[in-house]
Amino acid sequence: MSGSGLTASNSNISEPLAGEVQTNQRAELTAILRALQIVGIDENADIRSDSQYAIRCVTEWAPGWEKKGWKTMEGTDVKNRDLVEAICTLMKMRNEMQAQTTFKWLKGHASDAGNNAADELAVNGAKMAKAARLAGRGK
Repeated sequence: MSGSGLTASNSNISEPLAGEVQTNQRAELTAILRALQIVGIDENADIRSDSQYAIRCVTEWAPGWEKKGWKTMEGTDVKNRDLVEAICTLMKMRNEMQAQTTFKWLKGHASDAGNNAADELAVNGAKMAKAARLAGRGK
């Protein structure tokens, strides 16, 4: 989950990325989803990420995709729809509770303490996933 982080106390988590498809975009979106799952539904959330893709998915592109049946302008299926849709659902629920969800883009690898910590968590999660795969092969 490189680049996306949660700054609430003791909420930093490192875990393997679930699912068969393992991409940086899925990791970024998963980090945002996990952050929104951790923060109380009625609490404001300030999400900081170095992924313009992830931020734009949920703040700019999702409403249009939803109107078009989750199709892109080219008519292809939206990639990572499952994560984008889950994030948007949580954001709508948060809005109903008068909780704001804000996003701020951070330049990656630019000495931002939170971003550096998120990168470290991502590396740890990748190591866990690799260890789990290797353990599975040994059986």
